[in-house]
Amino acid sequence: MESLRDRLTGKWGPVIIAGIVGLAIGLLYAWVIDPVEFIDATPLHLREDLRQDYLRMVIESYAVNQNIDEALERYRRLGPYAKETLEQVGANPGYLSSTAVQNFRAAVEIFGPDLPEAQEEGSAAAAGFGFLGVIPYLCGGVVLIAVLVVGGLGVRRFLLARQEAQGMEAYPEAQFTAEDMDRRLDASLGGAPLGAIPETEQPLATFRTIYKIGDDLYDDSFSIESPTGDFLGECGVGIGDFIGTGEPKKVSSFEVWLFDKNDIQTVTKVLMSRYAYDNEETRTRLSAKGDPVLAENGGIIELETASLRVEARIVDMTYGEGALPAESFFEKLAIEVKAWQKPIPFD
Repeated sequence: MESLRDRLTGKWGPVIIAGIVGLAIGLLYAWVIDPVEFIDATPLHLREDLRQDYLRMVIESYAVNQNIDEALERYRRLGPYAKETLEQVGANPGYLSSTAVQNFRAAVEIFGPDLPEAQEEGSAAAAGFGFLGVIPYLCGGVVLIAVLVVGGLGVRRFLLARQEAQGMEAYPEAQFTAEDMDRRLDASLGGAPLGAIPETEQPLATFRTIYKIGDDLYDDSFSIESPTGDFLGECGVGIGDFIGTGEPKKVSSFEVWLFDKNDIQTVTKVLMSRYAYDNEETRTRLSAKGDPVLAENGGIIELETASLRVEARIVDMTYGEGALPAESFFEKLAIEVKAWQKPIPFD
């Protein structure tokens, strides 16, 4: 059997030595002299905890500027990890309020279509450059130069593609502030800086709530606070009345209400299905809870107290089908609620 010494001193000796030297120099160049630097990577490649931090910043930004298109674009950048990350943030909101997470989740469900499975970036690179990692033989001085140049670059590209395919950590260990991340987001989206709100009347808060049949305990409420964080009141939407029997229960009306700490009463309006609204006996009975309003897609319910004003807009509505009369109960109802503080009158 031919020994290692015989191989190194034989006709293949220069080739083997050139390959070893080339590989060593290539690795030295690739890892020390000019190491791989990842730039402009998308949030898809972040580590799991950093993806959660990224989404918290997106939710915090959305709570401030209420830009639904910008928020959804940032959310989609998480690709196949988007829904998973949203669930994780919902379970552990951190510094976010539960209302902010709930509003963002509702916005995604209402306005964001199902996200396509994102293709792993770098798969083409792996296919196109992986062959450089294996070179069958080298030949003399010419092959040595080829190994030095091509071998080093091939190793770098092979490792880059492999890391991307496995969900690489694109960013080094660092503590990003919300301001730093917003600058990255705005730079990548090419939009205006966060906080550049047009000089128009802005609501104190915007909430979104969704009812789906089967949610028999549906009752959403939201706190209304001043820009300085002072509590001003609450608003919400809850089940008003049912129709028929059996499970799941069939909701025929909802109560939309507004509480103002500076007022003595809670203002309520009853949002009714067409069947319930057209039925004089039902409409009269429910009028004791508040003014009856017919539920229609795009319809706006206005509530006003001493110092607050609320608009509740129906953004999506579907009636259920079955043995009960047509348009008598709701299959789904999505409402967007906006709250404003009324100007203080001057004497």
